Amino acid sequence: MKKILYPLCAALFFLGCSNDDKLSDDTPESNGTALNPQNELDRYLDKYIATPYSIEIVYRYDDNKLINREYSYTPTQYDKAVQFVNIFKYLFVEPYVKITSTTFLKEHSFNMLILLGQPAFNSDGSKNVGLANVGRKVHLTEINNIQPNNIYWLNDNLLSTLYHENSHTLHQSIQFTTDYEKISLNDYQGGNSFSHWGSTRNYLKAGFITAYSSYDHDEDFVELLARYIVYYNATLDCNCATTDSSLDTDGDGFDDNLYTAWKAKFVNYGDITGYESASVWEEVLKEADVKIRDTETYTGKQKLEQKIAIMKKYLSETWNINLDEFRAEIRSRYPYVAGKTFDGVAVPAKDFSILNND
Repeated sequence: MKKILYPLCAALFFLGCSNDDKLSDDTPESNGTALNPQNELDRYLDKYIATPYSIEIVYRYDDNKLINREYSYTPTQYDKAVQFVNIFKYLFVEPYVKITSTTFLKEHSFNMLILLGQPAFNSDGSKNVGLANVGRKVHLTEINNIQPNNIYWLNDNLLSTLYHENSHTLHQSIQFTTDYEKISLNDYQGGNSFSHWGSTRNYLKAGFITAYSSYDHDEDFVELLARYIVYYNATLDCNCATTDSSLDTDGDGFDDNLYTAWKAKFVNYGDITGYESASVWEEVLKEADVKIRDTETYTGKQKLEQKIAIMKKYLSETWNINLDEFRAEIRSRYPYVAGKTFDGVAVPAKDFSILNND
């Protein structure tokens, strides 16, 4: 089971339930009718998510469907569930279908998404924003705090988890080459993947994009794929490459002034403070450009580059998916989430509070 952890020193607040947040939709009342008869959202989910893609989204609290009962959970508010469903369709379903097909997503996706209102807190104060069981049943927490027009909140709290978990269904069908796991073979940590690295980022030196990547080669693969999508990428996004050393004083291959101006625009997609998805791929690789031990042949950067090359080849040759095209399709939708282009020009923002029958 996957736990996505973020440190948090805060109390857990329990939110009240609206009429649509009752515990079950199939418990009969004394007159034989359901407590929660099918509503607009239920009908929408049936038509646009369950029927075409075989994905069940559970937004009413149902203890029988939880994969872990050690945490205190809170129900999801109806209006927040509507916002999530619209975001899920726009930034997950539609890009997948455009790059692959409806049939592909139906055959290669998790089966169930369980929405929970608040994060699940651990005894050490950290929080789980997601829990999953072998890539098929996924819990998403903190839906009641959703920020539908902040790209970074969505990436960190929802989308990176969705891209991660759905990618499990690919390697579970056809495994990628064992050459991938050989790259960092000596540094997989299993259940010690967080405690081994502690508060350091030394996992980067070992060729892991996150601490959790060091759990095993499958988690390594899906973590890397998700971060490649949500991180900025100067090579792909900046249009500021240069070979003129007078313009590139730090030797990163980018015009210093253009690169600085590019990064200054990140805020047009939302508050970047504290969000991992505001990271730049090349800057993370630069931090990883150190050997985890002197006896290693490659630095962490070189290992990450080897892994992403294997990943792209696997996705292309096995599934006919171009990872950069998939990433570009997702990110082309960001302006209509934030209500601004990357350059700050106002555009019509998606109203995720309304179910659109299209």
